[in-house]
Amino acid sequence: MQLIGIMGGTFNPIHIGHLIIANEVLHSLKLEKILFIPTGQPPHKEMKEVAPAIDRFNMVKYSIRGNDKFEVLDLEVKREGKTYTIDTLKELKELYKDAQFYFIIGFDTLRELSTWKDIDKIYEYSSFVVVNRDSDLNEINQFIIKYKEIYRLDIKYVNIPNIGISSTLIRNRIRENKTIKYMVTEYVENYIRENNLYRG
Repeated sequence: MQLIGIMGGTFNPIHIGHLIIANEVLHSLKLEKILFIPTGQPPHKEMKEVAPAIDRFNMVKYSIRGNDKFEVLDLEVKREGKTYTIDTLKELKELYKDAQFYFIIGFDTLRELSTWKDIDKIYEYSSFVVVNRDSDLNEINQFIIKYKEIYRLDIKYVNIPNIGISSTLIRNRIRENKTIKYMVTEYVENYIRENNLYRG
């Protein structure tokens, strides 16, 4: 059985924090690979600040180039309408029939899991991995216990270095004409500049 991690998200844009999280989970859980799946039209976000899906997909593709344990899929980018995790997991089960999936989330997403479409069915397709992001471990454990009891979700916890970088921070710095060097890969820095993204 393949053990595969899933990094879903808007990646608006992808930054080194995402890459560190993926690498930490890969090695902590001894996974065979991590699938990066940029969202098409995310159901929980306002679209006005979200770069076009193809741009976000390309930035992920360029960021993970050279790491044979990382792959990017365009399942959600190609899907029309709003993107829901349950639909993606069903597709992945068809693509990787003999796989155990570990969907990687942060604490902010953990708190919102009860709002996800068909959350009571997701346990059939994937486990979850929650990573700390300046979060209280006791609070994380309370949510893990709650979701296991209510939704039968299997949620593991992986401790990662606390990285004070977010996509929001990067977008703000771009608008303020501040440097984002070393916060994103060189590929992404150049891509954002060449395509004039996040300038408002």
